[in-house]
Amino acid sequence: MTTLTQRLADFATSTRFEDLPPPVVAECKRLLLDTIGCALGAVGTESGRIALGYVGVLGGKPDATVIGTTQRSSVTAAAYANARLANVLDADDTFPTSTHFGNATVFSALSLAELYGSSGRDLLTAIAAGFDVGARVGSWMGAPMQVENGRVIGWNELGGPAATITWAAIGASVNIAKLDARQANHAFGIGGSNSPQPTLRKWAESVEQPMYKYADAGWCAEIGVSSALLAKLGSTGFRDILDGPNAFWKFYGSPGHDDDALMAGLGADWQILNTTYKPWPCCRWIHHPLTAFTRLRERHELEASEIERVVVRANPFALTPIFREQQPHDALNAEFSHAHALAAVAHDVPAGPLWYEPKTMNDPHIAAFRERVTVVAEPTSSNIAEWMTGGQWRGVPGGVDVHARGQVFSATADHSLGDPWTPSTHFSDAQLIAKFNVMVGLDANGLGSVALQRAATQVIDAVMTLDASPVEHLAGSLAALARSMGEAAR
Repeated sequence: MTTLTQRLADFATSTRFEDLPPPVVAECKRLLLDTIGCALGAVGTESGRIALGYVGVLGGKPDATVIGTTQRSSVTAAAYANARLANVLDADDTFPTSTHFGNATVFSALSLAELYGSSGRDLLTAIAAGFDVGARVGSWMGAPMQVENGRVIGWNELGGPAATITWAAIGASVNIAKLDARQANHAFGIGGSNSPQPTLRKWAESVEQPMYKYADAGWCAEIGVSSALLAKLGSTGFRDILDGPNAFWKFYGSPGHDDDALMAGLGADWQILNTTYKPWPCCRWIHHPLTAFTRLRERHELEASEIERVVVRANPFALTPIFREQQPHDALNAEFSHAHALAAVAHDVPAGPLWYEPKTMNDPHIAAFRERVTVVAEPTSSNIAEWMTGGQWRGVPGGVDVHARGQVFSATADHSLGDPWTPSTHFSDAQLIAKFNVMVGLDANGLGSVALQRAATQVIDAVMTLDASPVEHLAGSLAALARSMGEAAR
């Protein structure tokens, strides 16, 4: 029996633009713009330089855009570089299974859309379908940690984000490549069998982080693209990879699975509406204390110089040594440091690549503030079962106690800024555009060099009107923005 595999393959291939409700179309545009911005923000980083250099070594037919450059490359190379770039700053969206897969969803779909000369509507449809596949597979396998009596007691022996990233890329790729259901079934088997190793526990226990962190989003995107292309040419894979006692959930290390979470509301309950955007370029688990900290600063007009110390109350996932590191020695480790994130916010460093540039990392005021930040457990988030719904969580509280002016200012955030489930935390279009502007080198109001302003506006407009234009129009605006960013950097 291939019931689950075939039903999901049918969904991924049969979904058309007309099936998408207006809020889903709008969210696909928002995710596309945010993911492009995250990738552009990483172009000048060391990880970004390596990703782009790798594409240069590979070479290939100039079929697809390489973000942040005027270079074009093969669809697999472009998907690799772009998805990798999008995850470098850890500023990309996070789905409530604790995984990022907007990166591979967007850029596997974009590279193939350029190859096939697709319409903007086709690209938006592939994003919606691919995101749903990744979200459902992640929800199906559940949270990647061990829970006993509702409390987190450790990470799974296996498990990790690579699974959902890869599945989202496969789903997006089979849709945009217009595979039939049989071909998509094989693409699922090809891609699922070649998903990267589950390394989350290794990441969680490592103080020093590698450049790809817990998974290389670029490889995951490339797997999705390659799976679709191979299946379209006639290659075969396991047709029952999501079915039976030896299904994907088991060999990827999940202790269980929930078939209802995989299939319930398929084609009606669009999971992209549950993704969370990041106001700050750091691990999602830091955003709850940051939300509480930001609200306290605004309410009491607290200046960095007034703050004597901060006690961060973190959820169970954010208590390992890397999250407690007060003086991270490089940008990769700083992305997981509560101390660095709070120091950057306290000193009003624009939330983007500047957080990790040497002048910020080595600023004596930032370093001194980091030394005043300690991390303890947040008591109200210890019972993780209270925050779980169908393999996803809708919030895990975190808070801060700020010592200043001879007082202690305390706040806890059940939801973080960027969460879609409450009006006070929903990330507006204006906030999303402000983030995009900072990522490309403008200020939050879109001010900077005239040429860069114009080019950034053209990309924003191309994304927001994508349902009425070909993907070629978006690709042209991205190339123009890359030229403007290069000129501004010089």
